[in-house]
Amino acid sequence: MRSGDLGSLRWWACPLLLAGVTCGFDGANRMLHYGALSAAPLDEVAHLATAALGLLILARLIDLPERFYVAALVASVAIDLDHIPDYLGLLGDPNGRPFTHSLATVAVFAVAAAASRRHRAVLAGAATGLLLHFARDIVEGPPGVRMLWPLQDTAWTASYWWFLGMIILLASARLLLVRSGAPHVRWRAFQSGPDPV
Repeated sequence: MRSGDLGSLRWWACPLLLAGVTCGFDGANRMLHYGALSAAPLDEVAHLATAALGLLILARLIDLPERFYVAALVASVAIDLDHIPDYLGLLGDPNGRPFTHSLATVAVFAVAAAASRRHRAVLAGAATGLLLHFARDIVEGPPGVRMLWPLQDTAWTASYWWFLGMIILLASARLLLVRSGAPHVRWRAFQSGPDPV
């Protein structure tokens, strides 16, 4: 296989592979009774693949440092550590996901990113990973995500068809951006420069 063929294969195979992994692991997850040792590993792989698919689009539009992507991928699965107290029978909320599954958590990371010049890319990456995680949680169906907690206790939820639509949209957007060559110039974010005087 020529190197040109390999490059051409890579640009369309990666989003399709991630979409397939996301749908496959999500489907297997939906068939099992949810538990820390049963469906949770399947759920985390689906979250990681969904986040990677979303980040592929971002990478096409914005020139970001590698640490941003690492933080986003880690946060896209690490947020589920907040379920541990529920698994242990401590502080769990029988009505839904923990309160840390909300925009309040994203806001904490966003404010910290704005305040910290040194760790801005990592903190912004974590906030992005959380948003991608919550998007998938919403389209998993009940119990949904209380996105506006503590202002509102209503859980946001959507059906499997919204999940499927989200994955198709993310994969298609990446394929279209790469195929069209757009954008011609990516916006540069979190670039190091001299400290302000």
